[in-house]
Amino acid sequence: MKILVVNWRCIKNPEAGGAEIHMHEIFRRVASMGHDVTLVAHAYKGAPKEETIDGIKTIRIGNRYLFHYAFKHYYQKHLKGLFDIVVDDISKIPLFTPQYVKEPLVGISLHIHGKTLYKELPKLVADYIIKRELRIPEVYKGKLIFADSPSARDELVRMGHAADRTALLYAGIDHELFKNNTALKSEYPLISYIGRLKRYKQVDLIVKAMPLILKEFPDAMLEIGGRGDDLPVIEAAVKEAKVEKSVRFLGFLSEEEKAKAMARATITATMAEKEGWGITVIESNAAGTPVVGSNVQGLRDSIVDGKTGLLVEPGSSSDLAQKIISLLKDKERLEKMEAEAKAWAATFTWERSAEEFIEAAQKEIAASSK
Repeated sequence: MKILVVNWRCIKNPEAGGAEIHMHEIFRRVASMGHDVTLVAHAYKGAPKEETIDGIKTIRIGNRYLFHYAFKHYYQKHLKGLFDIVVDDISKIPLFTPQYVKEPLVGISLHIHGKTLYKELPKLVADYIIKRELRIPEVYKGKLIFADSPSARDELVRMGHAADRTALLYAGIDHELFKNNTALKSEYPLISYIGRLKRYKQVDLIVKAMPLILKEFPDAMLEIGGRGDDLPVIEAAVKEAKVEKSVRFLGFLSEEEKAKAMARATITATMAEKEGWGITVIESNAAGTPVVGSNVQGLRDSIVDGKTGLLVEPGSSSDLAQKIISLLKDKERLEKMEAEAKAWAATFTWERSAEEFIEAAQKEIAASSK
């Protein structure tokens, strides 16, 4: 197949996150299976206009603000009619591709942002994006849309997209990173958060849980890995909670460094307001680390409550602290969770995701030719 993928960001974009990892890991494997994959994403300072990344021909155009207009023009002038299928990453401002793309088209929607946008953006901008997100069922009517978790799929259906035109396309992980990991578990209680430092991730709630944890385990530490514009808020929370000596900021981590940090942690914590799925949850599990996180969309799918981790009342740093303390006090339960977490993570592979995409894409192409 000749496949055109359109996404606001490419994997090398400094602002790339879970959605970009999901797209890149699947489609680099699709390319390795002999298919021709081209990705169009927005340009950014210092990036070449074209390059091949892991077998994916990557074209960068426009900018982060007007990419939806730039892509429509570029597609109509340079790409129209050259591909067997088009894949639209439906994120924040939809590209409205069904209005002008005539080839078979499928969408991938990992996260309906909704009201979480008010924590990241000015109200007028958030209002604008939310109104366009609500139009997804109307604009993509009849198009197959992949979601990466049951709760994300169900949200699309509640919004009005046909249930029989939604499908699951789970994220995988790079299991080699964890198979070859030599990091040892910390000798003291080590809580870890690794991911983007964004407002909706609510990392400050993990910081606010630390004083309660330290009362029970004075030698406990919190490691925070990643980068993002919420770093000043998190740093301020550390000072306000007076836990400077018990928190380490790791900054940006390479994939190998990330795997080691996850493996040495006793427990991973995540208090996001909403997720599409939670790749870092599965990665932590692969490293043998249970995850304690919010009982919200996405995380309630990736965390198997009571087996691979524990779910927490959304927004409650005190409940987070109590759940972490309960595990730290019950070593037998914690060790059992470590084993179950590894077994759960082993079922998620990018190869499986790529194969499932190819099968679905071929069906869409065949159906369109009838």
